Amino acid sequence: MKIGVILPAYARWLRGDAIWAICEKAKEIGVDSLHFEDHVIFTPHQYVGYGNGYMDIWTSMSYVSAVTNVQGWAPILGQNVCVIPYRPPIQQAKCAATVDSLSGGRLMLGAGTGYNEQEFAALGLNVHERGDMTDEYLKCMIELWTHPVASFHGKYVNFDEMTISVRPLQQPHPPILVGATGKRPFRRIAEYCQGWVPGAGGREGGSLEALAAGWEEINKLWKEYGRQGKPYFAVGGVRHHLTTDRAQAGEAVTRGIGKEGERVYISTFPMTHVDDMVSRIRSVGDVGADTYVVHLPSYRHGKFTNNQDMMTNQLEMLGEHVIPKVARG
Repeated sequence: MKIGVILPAYARWLRGDAIWAICEKAKEIGVDSLHFEDHVIFTPHQYVGYGNGYMDIWTSMSYVSAVTNVQGWAPILGQNVCVIPYRPPIQQAKCAATVDSLSGGRLMLGAGTGYNEQEFAALGLNVHERGDMTDEYLKCMIELWTHPVASFHGKYVNFDEMTISVRPLQQPHPPILVGATGKRPFRRIAEYCQGWVPGAGGREGGSLEALAAGWEEINKLWKEYGRQGKPYFAVGGVRHHLTTDRAQAGEAVTRGIGKEGERVYISTFPMTHVDDMVSRIRSVGDVGADTYVVHLPSYRHGKFTNNQDMMTNQLEMLGEHVIPKVARG
């Protein structure tokens, strides 16, 4: 089992020295992968509920690629997830190829269709076409990655004999993990993607039963499509506020606000005893997961009066009480 951590790429504080320090701590404790989340534009109350906003996913990944290169370690750079319809596929294919090349072939693309209707509307996109757009955009990106000179004709994208010039270091292209559950996402994985990164969902990151059922269906379809090898399985973005105090386990810390008549945007981090997290990771591994991606809190809480200290403390707890007790591979 590999352990990944979501970087809190918040515009408010994670920059410069803070990014360096958090990456250095993740290196020290033996984290295998760093993951990034994706939003482009918010309403004011969504901004608070999402953790005070995100830096641009591709620019952030490029910066962290450089930081980790200089620090002398090579974590996988993953996504939980990148919303594929938000960016023109030609542009996004070039961004991805650039990050993969600069990082030495460390990109693992997490592909999502998105859900935020206001964000789609602000970007001039039809939220009801997001599934069709995701399929076509991904296929266009694969075409650009795998052909020095490419042509593509679809509903949303059309061009003849053109090139993005930069190619991903990983060939034929970086692995694409689909971040959704259901018939269409499962078909997408089996047809032309490389794995599954189901979102956290709920307080416990999705039931083991649901994960097992989804993984069984994906593997069945994988064989039906005649794919070789096995798909990759990363359980994505599970929220934990780690504690060594058994009395705190089961409580939760929330950040965010709601507005009457609209969706409530609140991030909830369950207080998780470190031993319970070890048990959870082992159980997810038994289901078949290759990577467990943790979303640790970086808000100010308790004795921690700044975000960086809070995140550092949580990483130290992960490194001391969890990672050594999980079989690695």
